[in-house]
Amino acid sequence: MPAQTFDWRDDPMGTIIAVPQVRARFIRVTPGGSAEKTFHTHEESAAIETWVVLEGQVRFEFEIDGERSEVVAGPGQAVVALPHEKHRITCAGDEPAVYFLTVSPHRAPTHTHYDAQGNRRPAAPGVTQPTWKGELALGVSREAT
Repeated sequence: MPAQTFDWRDDPMGTIIAVPQVRARFIRVTPGGSAEKTFHTHEESAAIETWVVLEGQVRFEFEIDGERSEVVAGPGQAVVALPHEKHRITCAGDEPAVYFLTVSPHRAPTHTHYDAQGNRRPAAPGVTQPTWKGELALGVSREAT
């Protein structure tokens, strides 16, 4: 396949690539929209999650070693979560926001979720059929559909 450019404006919820080494996608969040209600980590896959804000303001909430903190990032800024760091993401401003996300490595189980009381829930996979502009993302097997 020849090299190609992926523009978030073409698919602001699209996944570029989903392979065991990395998952890369764009995510659009809206004010008061479907924010992550509980925290999650990537501790079972030992993955590092990196976000780069492209448009708007994004709120990143962390719970690390029992301490809560919050970071608000804007266009051109990046935030990183290590595998054991509980985190959740919401829109921070009055306008929609878009960010680029990578999770590396992206091996199952990809997410460890926590309930509202902070109790660990069973690990679970993320989206299993990621797409870019309606087609399966790079690295996703058509046989698996």
